[in-house]
Amino acid sequence: MEESVEQRLAVAPVTVPLPKASRITTGTDAYAAAVGASRSLFPLGTDTVVITSGPYPIFAAVGAAVASDSGAALLHVGVTSVPAIVLEELRRLAPSRIIVAGGPAYVSDAVIATLRGVTPQVSRIGGATLYETARAAFSAATAPADTVFIAGAKTTDDAPLAAVAAAAAGKRSLVVSGHALALDAATVDALRGAGTVRVVVVQSTSPLTAAYLQALRTAGFSVSVVGSTDRLAAAALAMRETPPGRTANVIVNPAKPQDVAVAAGVAAAVRQPLYYALPECMPDASASAIAAAGGRLIVVGSSTSVSSSVASNTSCSTVKASREAALTSAIRATAAKYAGSFTVTVRQIGGLHEVAQVNGGARREPASMMKIFAAWAAYKRVEQGRATLSTRLPSGVPLETCIRVMIHVSDNYCHTDIVHWIGISTINDMIRGAGFTNTYYGSVPRGTSVLYAGNRSSTNDMAWMMQRLANRSVLSPAYSDRLINHMRSQIWRSRIASGIPPGVPQASKPGALWIASGLLQADTAIVNGPNYSYIVSIIGDDGPSKAALRAISRTVYSHFNGSFGTAASYPVKQMVTTKPVGLRSSPAGTVVTTVAGGTAVEVLDGNREWYQVKWGSRKLWVYYTGLRNR
Repeated sequence: MEESVEQRLAVAPVTVPLPKASRITTGTDAYAAAVGASRSLFPLGTDTVVITSGPYPIFAAVGAAVASDSGAALLHVGVTSVPAIVLEELRRLAPSRIIVAGGPAYVSDAVIATLRGVTPQVSRIGGATLYETARAAFSAATAPADTVFIAGAKTTDDAPLAAVAAAAAGKRSLVVSGHALALDAATVDALRGAGTVRVVVVQSTSPLTAAYLQALRTAGFSVSVVGSTDRLAAAALAMRETPPGRTANVIVNPAKPQDVAVAAGVAAAVRQPLYYALPECMPDASASAIAAAGGRLIVVGSSTSVSSSVASNTSCSTVKASREAALTSAIRATAAKYAGSFTVTVRQIGGLHEVAQVNGGARREPASMMKIFAAWAAYKRVEQGRATLSTRLPSGVPLETCIRVMIHVSDNYCHTDIVHWIGISTINDMIRGAGFTNTYYGSVPRGTSVLYAGNRSSTNDMAWMMQRLANRSVLSPAYSDRLINHMRSQIWRSRIASGIPPGVPQASKPGALWIASGLLQADTAIVNGPNYSYIVSIIGDDGPSKAALRAISRTVYSHFNGSFGTAASYPVKQMVTTKPVGLRSSPAGTVVTTVAGGTAVEVLDGNREWYQVKWGSRKLWVYYTGLRNR
């Protein structure tokens, strides 16, 4: 027999003992993960189990609120079936009742029928949408509702925090559609019907709209916003709303949604705070709050997603300093094995935002890496409306074509065209005005190649430029992405790109130049590793080898993403003909021979729209549209 909505949660709150283990290791999927938590929390079984939809982890925020109100285990099922591991756990728990949080679109009637094979007392709290389900659970809850914690559902970051903060404070929570929709009458009625006075909005990367918040105030509720654009900081701020006297702190990596769903269920059931951590460490604010408030740590997730440093509440500032020192030392040790003098800068994208450098502020000849600044300045002029991508340079080549070949094949002619088109003093003002204090072009007469103009930059400036391109703060997104995509397709990949595993995305701009001390080797790249992305910039003077840059690249990659075997390698014949093309004696010169489409060729150099290729023992020329990357 199905209970009424009022009966579903109308029981006295149950105190759930803390699990004995300090780590709840999650399984390979949402179902096994929740089962692992259930076994830790309820070794002797439980009277009530809450079920939510595994394919929709956001429902776990509603399920956690229901589990908190009834001291229940929280498990997940498929939309149309109950995984065998979940059914086995239900039989072990032997509940007298099961509450399904979710409408038939998320947990089907067929699943309900299967659950009744465990106990006949199966009820559903749910509607056609997540928000209807959340309102139904809210209205059926027994906790006081004078203060209600709410969050949106655009990500899985905020709603679990609201549910846990409410559970720890002995209050209710509600998931709302406040990202783009107007405040609905059903939500207002639910809050008023429960006697709500104050609404605490928990938000981070996807905040509710200002109009939605104002509508709540207009409806007569006191509204407090708790959060940050950083979800880790938002967790610490949300947990400040919980009362003192805690006995535990539940920790999870928010990058793992299935783990967050499990952790929310655990924290809500035991009514203790939930904090978000990086794999390596606890955010400083969270570490300080935990140290001040006390209570043991219960981490949810594998040691890969939540390390032993997190389990010991080690702050990120401590771990960051240690890792930066280790990376700097490793770079120095690698460079010492090779001839040459090196400057290196590394900037992590995301994570701990580690920065390491070896003489990174030293001004050195950047060789063709300087073309990144020329391309940036050209796109900046387009962005400012002072040119278009089709603007023809004095050489007659369209601006976008010149930018492309300048990066793709590192053409020196287009580099000179662009710099003189902008003007050396103007481009230097632009570079300096953007904050790149170690970078400038040397002065040469208009029309003269800028290759040996006495240009200078530093690996610090190069890495910072790449980071600002990656985060789209130095150009608009469209032009930042355009420039990065050109660097992704450039063909000279024997340095940084050949020091990382095959298949790892990278965007790079290398350079080489004969200077007084010998051949300079340089490269700057964004590397998008499987765990962490980063930028590395290297300049090697005094005759270093490409192998040295590859070794430094491997060292940096291994620091962020772990050691690996054979590195990527690229064919000498980097390009292939797109159709039958004529190879010419010079740019736009006489056709010497015609080669079939699909023929692999080695590119040696460029002259604006013409690429020089090796054909037998000869150096011939082909129009750039006749070739593509292999």
